[in-house]
Amino acid sequence: MASPLLELSELRQYFGGVHALDGVSLSIETGQVFGLIGPNGAGKTTLVNVLTGHARGGSGLVRIAGTDVAGKPPHLVASAGVARTFQGVRLYHELSAIANIIAGMHRQRMHDIGRELFAPLGRVRRARTARHAQALGLLELVGLPDEVADRPAATLAYGQQRRVEIARALALQPRLLILDEPTAGMNPLEKREIGRLLSRLSEGGLTILLIEHDMPLVMSVCSRVAVLDFGRKIADGEPQAVARDQKVLDAYLGTETSCGSASEDDTTQAEGATSSTAAAITTGARPATSQTRPGRGLRASDLHVHYGAVHAVRSVSLAVDEGEIVTLIGANGAGKSTLLATLSGVLRPSSGAATFDGLDLTRAKPARIVAHGIAHVPEGRQILGRLTVRENLELGGYTRGGSRRLAADITRLEERFPILAERRSMPAMTLSGGEQQVLAIARALIARPRLLLLDEPSLGLAPILAESVFGLIAELHRSGLTILLVEQNAHRALSLAQRGYVVETGRIAFSGSAVELQANPEVERAYLGSDPRL
Repeated sequence: MASPLLELSELRQYFGGVHALDGVSLSIETGQVFGLIGPNGAGKTTLVNVLTGHARGGSGLVRIAGTDVAGKPPHLVASAGVARTFQGVRLYHELSAIANIIAGMHRQRMHDIGRELFAPLGRVRRARTARHAQALGLLELVGLPDEVADRPAATLAYGQQRRVEIARALALQPRLLILDEPTAGMNPLEKREIGRLLSRLSEGGLTILLIEHDMPLVMSVCSRVAVLDFGRKIADGEPQAVARDQKVLDAYLGTETSCGSASEDDTTQAEGATSSTAAAITTGARPATSQTRPGRGLRASDLHVHYGAVHAVRSVSLAVDEGEIVTLIGANGAGKSTLLATLSGVLRPSSGAATFDGLDLTRAKPARIVAHGIAHVPEGRQILGRLTVRENLELGGYTRGGSRRLAADITRLEERFPILAERRSMPAMTLSGGEQQVLAIARALIARPRLLLLDEPSLGLAPILAESVFGLIAELHRSGLTILLVEQNAHRALSLAQRGYVVETGRIAFSGSAVELQANPEVERAYLGSDPRL
């Protein structure tokens, strides 16, 4: 039996107390298209960074065609025949498309530069002509016409930029091509074209490691798929078998009740994170009520949002009535976080309308939106790590000024969450992941919001601690706070919410009551791309 082209054994990479990779092993055969999938924060990009030398300090075995490259810097890994693309387009935007591709030929040219200094001019010109012709061939291979060759990369459409980046990686003449979310932001037609390209490359003998959130693409082009969750491999096999694996379904959709092990600190924090009273926290919310107030609250209509050439949100309309908790669910990269950032004023929509109790959210500045009653807890918490816990809380009330009531609210929050009082003078970066999430929510509550936008509050948390955060969200809602929740654990989000919207490729695919969505098999398809029971 032939040795695998890529062999990873017991990879471990820790960032402080975060186990980004925890004993991951993989093997990929020559000519295989191998899919690597998993929820946000599962460790996929970290694995690629370790493999390509962009993340150092871990442990484990990394072999390319039998050569150990573990711990080697990126240029030596590239010399071993590994090329990669990144989640975000990384082109030289002022250079032409053809110049970007030629820049990827450094592995071939590394011995040419010295010779070119002393070589006859005719030989130098022939070599340059050959490289130019090779780059044009790569443009054709990835489906781009010659007309774009001399255009600056910045002027190309987003899908074209992605193709140029793949062509540049191919210019390295790799044995292993790693593609990190190559179809992110593409329309369905462009995704199908990329799928056909990957199939052609594989048929030509190229080995491909594909990290992708578009499950139909993964299922159609990959011969094997591995799934990561919390830094561990939970499944590895043929695509359809992996899609039927209950552990995979739980990782993407969550479970009705989460369970698992956690550290002693996490367990202690979880026990202290949910008490019976939320009135001291939701300082700006109305008293608890069993009824919502239809017609009052958040309204969005036909929203379109672009990141440069990326059409991230497409014709989205939704409503959140006062007193409701509504969830946005869907696969990674669907546009949910972009939508929250737009509603909080961090991003501006290209077109459409969004209002909250009379305020035009498409025009108001973020500070005005906060002052009007919307607080946003972004994905990844986004606390200010070098500032103390107390300073982070104080910044949450910047729209309120230095009032005595602000100090009193902080004191009540510290009483509600003793860990914040115990560590008030410590840099926020020293808190555990769960403690940082509690700090991020507390900082938002200091602004006395009437609408709380929560983006992936359980991301990266141990199950027992994630459950405590869900308990806190339920208490906040019972106290009268309106909540729009983005959460990767679909089952848990729907158990909290009254209604939900399922987002696919920037659009609202369907919506309904939480009970209806929990029973709808289309929710599972939105995450995994097809009916995994088939």
